[in-house]
Amino acid sequence: MPDSACTPLPLDDSSAVGRLVCWILGAALTATALDLLAPMPAWWPLVWSGLWALLPVTLAFWVPVRAREKRRLRENPAAA
Repeated sequence: MPDSACTPLPLDDSSAVGRLVCWILGAALTATALDLLAPMPAWWPLVWSGLWALLPVTLAFWVPVRAREKRRLRENPAAA
């Protein structure tokens, strides 16, 4: 399918990265709740801390992508 003028470029749309941030946050919060409910295996702290470490990494990627998207929408409101 040919690209149209309305097809966003991969880094012009922050929705995919935003969904990834939400999924990682949800997984980290779920892991925290599970950790409080029952004893976990020895490898669990690696999973738990890994999820919380991924959150700022994805946010560091999402923030500039979202800022770029907002700037593009301010410059050309018809692109929305």
